Amino acid sequence: MTTYRIQFNKDFKVRDLMHVLDYLQELGIDTIYGSPILTAHRGSTHGYDVTDPATLNPEVTNEKDWQLLHEELRERGMSYMQDIVPNHTALTPENVWFKTVIADGPEGKYAGHFDIDWSHPRLPGKMMLPVLGDEPEHVIRAGQLSFYGGGMKVYDDRWEGTTPDRDSEQAENPYVKPVHWQRVNDYINYRRFFTVNQLIGMRTEEQEVYDDLHERTFADVKARRIDYLRVDHVDGLLDPTGYLQRLRTSVGPDVGIYVEKILEPGEQLPEDWPVQGTTGYDFLAAVNRLLTNDDSNNSFSDLYEQITGEHLPDYRELVFRNKLMLVLEHFNGELDNLVRRWDSLLTDELRADFKQTLAHWLAAFPVYRIYPDGGGLTDHEVTLCMEAATIVAEYAPDHGRLVLAWVNWLAHQQFEGESLEFLQRTQQLSGPLMAKGVEDTTFYQFWRQAHLNEVGGSADPGDRLPVRDFHEFIMRRPATTMNATATHDTKRGEDGRAFLQALTFYPKEWTDFVRRMREQLDLELVRPRGFYLVLQSLVAGYPLHKKAEAANLRERLHAYLEKAIREGKEMSDWADPDLDYERELKNLGDRILDDDGLQSALETLLRTIWPQTRHNSFAQVILKCTVPGSPDIYQGTESWDLSFVDPDNRRPVDYQERSLRLSRDAKDKYDPAQKSKLLKKLLHLRLDHKEFFESADYEPISEGDEMLAFRRRYEGQELLVKIAKRSDTRVQRPEERGWDRIVSDDFGGGLGVWWRTEGNR
Repeated sequence: MTTYRIQFNKDFKVRDLMHVLDYLQELGIDTIYGSPILTAHRGSTHGYDVTDPATLNPEVTNEKDWQLLHEELRERGMSYMQDIVPNHTALTPENVWFKTVIADGPEGKYAGHFDIDWSHPRLPGKMMLPVLGDEPEHVIRAGQLSFYGGGMKVYDDRWEGTTPDRDSEQAENPYVKPVHWQRVNDYINYRRFFTVNQLIGMRTEEQEVYDDLHERTFADVKARRIDYLRVDHVDGLLDPTGYLQRLRTSVGPDVGIYVEKILEPGEQLPEDWPVQGTTGYDFLAAVNRLLTNDDSNNSFSDLYEQITGEHLPDYRELVFRNKLMLVLEHFNGELDNLVRRWDSLLTDELRADFKQTLAHWLAAFPVYRIYPDGGGLTDHEVTLCMEAATIVAEYAPDHGRLVLAWVNWLAHQQFEGESLEFLQRTQQLSGPLMAKGVEDTTFYQFWRQAHLNEVGGSADPGDRLPVRDFHEFIMRRPATTMNATATHDTKRGEDGRAFLQALTFYPKEWTDFVRRMREQLDLELVRPRGFYLVLQSLVAGYPLHKKAEAANLRERLHAYLEKAIREGKEMSDWADPDLDYERELKNLGDRILDDDGLQSALETLLRTIWPQTRHNSFAQVILKCTVPGSPDIYQGTESWDLSFVDPDNRRPVDYQERSLRLSRDAKDKYDPAQKSKLLKKLLHLRLDHKEFFESADYEPISEGDEMLAFRRRYEGQELLVKIAKRSDTRVQRPEERGWDRIVSDDFGGGLGVWWRTEGNR
């Protein structure tokens, strides 16, 4: 299987996809991998904000086009993977199920589908609706909030029940209370997705909710329109293991199931998950580390300290501090809810300061979460809980004793009924806390090597991934899992990442460039870390293959810098943005792009590191297509991918331009056609030998740590791959006879892919 991820929205519909199937087949794609297809919030660019789980999104398709797509795919021998969203729906006026909450409160037909705490002490019998930009009395006084029998008008939105009665006035809605959106930091009585107030958690563990959420999806599976399922944010569910086992029973043994699951280094999927694998963030992180030159670590650390004027922080402590800040501030309401639930089960010793105990334990948790399903914790789960206690003892020793007492208490409990639910709900918070603390905070503060700030990865300078460890990683993974190098959630494009990886092979040139920029730019109003962020963003996003102006680089860079520093929560913040500082940071980027000398220095650096950048880009493609697993191509990344984080990486794809590249020779060394042609060559090798790539073993070849080499064999067929770490190292042709070179020197002398069959030996 080779998947091609499509982001459906009002500007790229199912009908548009049908027009590019010829191109995708020519490229070598056999499986379309679609973003959520059910009715979502109007204008949604991603589809994860579902408003009606029972119907197709009219902005994207209709029943006729949906059926025609799958008939066309069947005729072409292609498959289809559907992204589904079992964890949450959109908290917007358009949510057809939420209308029953507005009309009838907890007795509403679908009220029990939402994860709402109707007995919360701050709002008994009501649900908070954090949609106001000010306190309610001020919004009412301004005429921007009013109530009527069927619901309420909030600014320009009408939140109506299933039976709106606009002629009946009332003082307020009896079941839903609009509040200032920032009140969620104080208290909250519904479960949300991460810190997104507009996405409300679903009680998918309940059979009726499970059935209603999946009714449309299962109908498509039964009609053979869906061959594979991608489960979004599986860690958000109360009981992911139980959910996946139920899902497997529902769809049968022949439908592939893939989970969006972040695995920490060394972590494995639970053995009782009946899935084919993950969506591939673990692969992305491993390849990213493999293609980084760790020999230059000290140089990068020294430069970072010189530029910032700070000692290099302990990365693990930085993560812990950020998670602790988030759980006590941004997730304070969720934390209070857990403390209140646990209270009756605790010993007097634990109850005394349990909020701080639980906060520190969650902040130190080393993986996204564990999956308790009744009875005592397993040895592995106890080990992870103890690892968290050790981290607390190291970084917050005043809380170490109580956290250790809590872990010892957990290790000796038999969980069932309420206690099991409380533990599972605690783990429902652990995952979002890890994601927000690492990916959406630490990764936007610590700019030592920005390419390592990637989903599923670690920016810890002490981490390494020698070639032998990469081999072990590949051999541990399920052979059916996905190999991704870019997704709609990655922090930057895969070739932007390759540029930054390449810098690690040129530490002197990078240091000289940074110092020159510092000397020639007025940095009085920009903090050193902001300056370093701008430089690395330009290295990763500047298009050598065409004029920067043609790529709208300036506007895209501005949007990225604004998001980056707000996510970092130090130089600015979403809740209280420092608009003056943001403007100065954007101006710094503009000054580099507007100054011929500085822009020339940037281009000189990029051209200097280009051989290694190109090498790393091609190495990613080769590895994705040749190691065990299914290659996943995110839309448009068959060309150079210099995107910034979303929404930049969800821009429309020019498929006509990409199709033309497949039919012409590369014009120069920066031509994106090189990457497209390499990908096409490897994908067609997979198409021609499907059984081989599904079944062949993986045999590491020892060539030292400067060369990754392996063989794969199956029924008389062999694949040999060699990838040098450095672009100026040539790989040696195999001495045995009969090998055909699939990847020639045209793609660089440091890369080699060979194929042979028994008859050619």
